[in-house]
Amino acid sequence: MSDSTGTPATTNRTLLILLGAIVVLLLAIVVIFLVRGNADSGSTVTAPTDAAATAGAPSGMPGATAPAVEFDPATATAVPAGETPEAYVVAYFDAIVAGDYATAYDRLPTDKKAASTEQQFADQLTGYGVTEYTIDDVTEADGEAQVLATASMAGGQFQYLWTFVAEGDGWLVKSRTLPGMGQ
Repeated sequence: MSDSTGTPATTNRTLLILLGAIVVLLLAIVVIFLVRGNADSGSTVTAPTDAAATAGAPSGMPGATAPAVEFDPATATAVPAGETPEAYVVAYFDAIVAGDYATAYDRLPTDKKAASTEQQFADQLTGYGVTEYTIDDVTEADGEAQVLATASMAGGQFQYLWTFVAEGDGWLVKSRTLPGMGQ
């Protein structure tokens, strides 16, 4: 009669081979999910980007580049008479936090308005869910003012740098960029 249980060394080797095969299969499955997930992932979290860098996408959405709109004082967004650049940015973010996207859109620089419609802008900002903001720094020199502000939203905190140029007794909105995003 023969013993069908095998020797302990044979049993251990067979068990190790089976465990090795299972590990290799699991690794293959993980690699497939990672590769497939990176190829068609729709859940990647991206930070808001500058609207001038998008085409066919709402202001600030990642996408193809839009034609650049150069700053032109003749068509630039004007700061209301008697309002400082800092007060202008405060009013912009107050409108965002309150959900008054029409008012916020009107305060955007010309290039941002050219990159999206008011509805696209509103849809995007609704998705961001800005809950608060801070004014971090205000500088003024040589006919230019800069206001650095940080917006807090579900995706984190993002800094916006607003640049204004003096025009007569008032100011024009030159740009709004995201300096932390390489813009």
